[in-house]
Amino acid sequence: MEWRADQPIYRQIAEVIASRIADSSLLEGTSIPSVRQLASDFRVNHLTVNKAYQSLIEEEVLCTKRGVGVFVCEGAQAKLQQSLRRTFFEVDLPYIYYKAQRLGINSRQLCDRFAQWEQE
Repeated sequence: MEWRADQPIYRQIAEVIASRIADSSLLEGTSIPSVRQLASDFRVNHLTVNKAYQSLIEEEVLCTKRGVGVFVCEGAQAKLQQSLRRTFFEVDLPYIYYKAQRLGINSRQLCDRFAQWEQE
């Protein structure tokens, strides 16, 4: 994993986990790797992974079962997808719109491209 300098590593780890839940790579109710296992996999300090887990627990995406481990909460996927959609419509799409506008690309051209991708 290559870490970006624009964001703390624990946030990037939380994003990786959240993305895996949102795209169904990690299913609700399933356990996730231990803090130490994930720290070893990502080659980071276990406290960094712990902080990522804690942030997702606070967001009610992950749940702990004392003595058993950390699990994906029920409803986590819907919650994450809703949040990702909101970010897309409030942040990503306006950026794309203004960039297309600066490049002289109109909405018809964008729609045509979307339709082309849907057919592929």
